[in-house]
Amino acid sequence: MSKNGIQSNPGSKTNGGKSQLAGILIVLSAAALFSTLGVLTNLAFESGISPVAFAAWRETFGAITMMILLLFGVGRPARAQRIPFSQIPKSELRNLCIGALAFMTYSLAIFYAFVHLTVALAYLLFYINPALVTLISTVTGREVLTKPKLIALLLALGGSTMAIVGQMFGTEVRFDWIGIVLALLAAVSMSVYILVGRSGYSSVPASYATTIFLVAGAIAFAIIGFSFGDKDSLLLPFQDGSHWPLLMFAGVIAAAVPTMMLLTGIRMIGATRSSMLQIFEPVVGSVLAAIFLAQQLYFVQIVGGALILIAAYILQRSPEPEVEAEIAEPASVSVSDLGSSVKQ
Repeated sequence: MSKNGIQSNPGSKTNGGKSQLAGILIVLSAAALFSTLGVLTNLAFESGISPVAFAAWRETFGAITMMILLLFGVGRPARAQRIPFSQIPKSELRNLCIGALAFMTYSLAIFYAFVHLTVALAYLLFYINPALVTLISTVTGREVLTKPKLIALLLALGGSTMAIVGQMFGTEVRFDWIGIVLALLAAVSMSVYILVGRSGYSSVPASYATTIFLVAGAIAFAIIGFSFGDKDSLLLPFQDGSHWPLLMFAGVIAAAVPTMMLLTGIRMIGATRSSMLQIFEPVVGSVLAAIFLAQQLYFVQIVGGALILIAAYILQRSPEPEVEAEIAEPASVSVSDLGSSVKQ
């Protein structure tokens, strides 16, 4: 490794080519599904549902979806691979709680950031999280910052900036310090979620962890809503049934499925790579905003999307250093079971 902490091009691979490609595609798909949140949040807010009420219902339907999937065996590991709750190390249970808290903080902070800031500006601040994840992973020695990774990081950050700035063209930019703090808090929380999810609770399958996060989020957001004056907004769907399809869609497509996919991808390809590829979200979000919210799609946004895809290609082509293999050794995620079978 050179003095600046960047390794030129390691020769060993911790994941096979197919496994690495599968992990990249999983994270990109998760980012694409998460990108629906911008449109869904806007539609919900315009219909009278507050951010905390939307988050509560989104997590609730996401948790119900995960329970139904697990009931039918989707994402449930084989009986021989299951670990009794009593045998899960206390350190992993602690990390699981940290992950749940980080996930809830991210969800609430980003939704309220959308209220105080222009959505594009909130995303611009939020997507410093790949840089945070890369910095922390490198400093702590969890991952090695190779030259391909650094190039991919710069391309991804540049691409996301172009995609997000393009959303600001021709729109009034809302700006206040509360929104800035909330967007940065969301970035830090997501960074913690990704870093802890890498191997912090490897005995817990991704499907189980996702269910726990969504249940905890639903309870927490409901309590917050009832405690801070959002009762009417929380109960609004019972008064107007037209809200149910939007909330159910958000729970399945923007909560349950992408959350499980992202955690599965993090365990397959690592925290740094996953955080970089998550930047694909605003690109798809721009396309969806153009289709459903009649927002114009600019050429600079297309170029930004291309840069992010180039970054994904570089990450797929570059092998992983051995240091990451040692971290991932306690548990690996089977590609054949994207629902997160964990091999012990």
